[in-house]
Amino acid sequence: MGGQLWLDPQRARRGGTDLSLSGEAIVARRRQVGGSIAAASAQSPWGKDDIGAAFEQKYRGFEELVLRVWDGVGRHLEGLGADVIRSVDANLRTDAASAGRLGRVGDQHQQR
Repeated sequence: MGGQLWLDPQRARRGGTDLSLSGEAIVARRRQVGGSIAAASAQSPWGKDDIGAAFEQKYRGFEELVLRVWDGVGRHLEGLGADVIRSVDANLRTDAASAGRLGRVGDQHQQR
């Protein structure tokens, strides 16, 4: 396309909406499944003896990290989708403003 950018606004907005919806689904799944994981592990099913305590010490940090990252991925996708939609709208506004300015330049040139 020779250095030109072609934007299908409806398709790009749908893509942004899909990203946001995917993020929402990931966050909801994290709440549901991740909440179940956290609730089950809070009961220390591995026991409280020395082996269970050693497991708990190693496991807890990993569980917290995975659950935090899982939630973060979902929230970032939600935000990215919203950013895509804002970007499309900003590009359309810029194109319309530029077209208006170019039209006025053409009108001024014809009046001379």
